[in-house]
Amino acid sequence: MRRNIPPLLALLLSATSLAAANPACPNGPLKIGYYKIGAAYRDGKGYDVDMVRELSRRLGCPIASETELPRLRALKMLSSGQIDVSPSTLASPDRLQYSWIYQYNHTKNMVLLNPAVQARTLAALREDPALRWGAIRGYHHGPSQDKLLEELNARRQVVIATDEDDLYKMLSSGVVTAIFAQPFSYGRWLRVLPNASQIVVLDLYPETDMVASGLALSKARFSRAAAEKWHQELLKMYQDGSLYDILRRYLNESAAKQMMQKPLE
Repeated sequence: MRRNIPPLLALLLSATSLAAANPACPNGPLKIGYYKIGAAYRDGKGYDVDMVRELSRRLGCPIASETELPRLRALKMLSSGQIDVSPSTLASPDRLQYSWIYQYNHTKNMVLLNPAVQARTLAALREDPALRWGAIRGYHHGPSQDKLLEELNARRQVVIATDEDDLYKMLSSGVVTAIFAQPFSYGRWLRVLPNASQIVVLDLYPETDMVASGLALSKARFSRAAAEKWHQELLKMYQDGSLYDILRRYLNESAAKQMMQKPLE
């Protein structure tokens, strides 16, 4: 005997079926995992949110949920397929094992120092017995910077912060004396910290290329072909200027241009 399906349920089933059939999102509506980082994401807003929503709209992939997560948890959930997408992800060998990562902007890690620090070179900082370097659990900064943190951690000179709010507060108060940070992140904090004008910003890795922030898609949720559709749409957004326009909603013109100065691959 044929059962009658209520109209609303039929509509929901139809929408889910259509979403599942979309080659760009073969597993249906997406779960997005964000983490708090500067102008990219804070309190449900930022250029990462606008970018992901625009990509989802262009590709016809509905969003089921958007959640703020600690960086390390977002990566673990990406690895297991508990979330589909996580932006602002730096590619590294371990992350590339479980996610497809496509770059969408470039920036540079600067060194921020507490006012009490007198050293102005990397060599002098390494020799400072009072050095305490703050870092957020689960962050990658780039090969040279991560190598330094490994060395300092072995000397018990690394202090772990829960998130960027915690990191900047520790720097301001002197709990840590140095951190790595990027302009799109520290710009806000250098306006609101009590001793913001005294924080020293240095480029101690002038020979190091800018690092690329990437859009990470879980390999547990996307085939290579499905992920490539996101990659190609991301390149289109770069080429048609819409990616730059999104950055300009949250950054000044100089910062947005700097992040877009290197071509995407």
